[in-house]
Amino acid sequence: MAYQKAVLDTPIIELRRATMQDRPTLEEMKELSISTLLDPLMTPEQRTEMREITPFDPGLIEDGTYYVATVNGWIAASGGWSRRAALFGANVGETSVAPLLDPATDAAGIRAMYTHPDFARRGLGSLVLSTAIAAARLAGFRKAQLLATVAGERLYRAAGWKTEERVMVGSGGRSVVPGFHMSRTI
Repeated sequence: MAYQKAVLDTPIIELRRATMQDRPTLEEMKELSISTLLDPLMTPEQRTEMREITPFDPGLIEDGTYYVATVNGWIAASGGWSRRAALFGANVGETSVAPLLDPATDAAGIRAMYTHPDFARRGLGSLVLSTAIAAARLAGFRKAQLLATVAGERLYRAAGWKTEERVMVGSGGRSVVPGFHMSRTI
């Protein structure tokens, strides 16, 4: 898609909940985001594993907690939050049945943040992130947590997130993809 051609001198930016009709575009954007912005920072083994542990998670859309930022009608960034006990979608199909978190004691999870490479570092990821945080706070949460990639850690740190620990994640007992468990008060 010619995303850059969609940007005019005064772009129309809209933020909305994602729908299942957005799924093909979201999956395409996720892959472009990973391949362009994250793959150069990982080994071939890590790249393969990253795709294994980050399948599209329809549970976020079903819960109404996943958002898209559009520029002149094109989806340019996406992400959301979860009131369920899962920080990433390695177990797709299980997220929508994962236990609900208690806003009084648990941290909401910020999940599945992706920006189309044509819009990287232009503020749209931050817009989606701040929307997810505001929505989680309105739902009663006072803390949030996330698992940042090596590409996203800088964005989150700049937005006030604190690194709790550096971790290695993967599927099936494999721990090959570096990440940062981060948290903040919201």
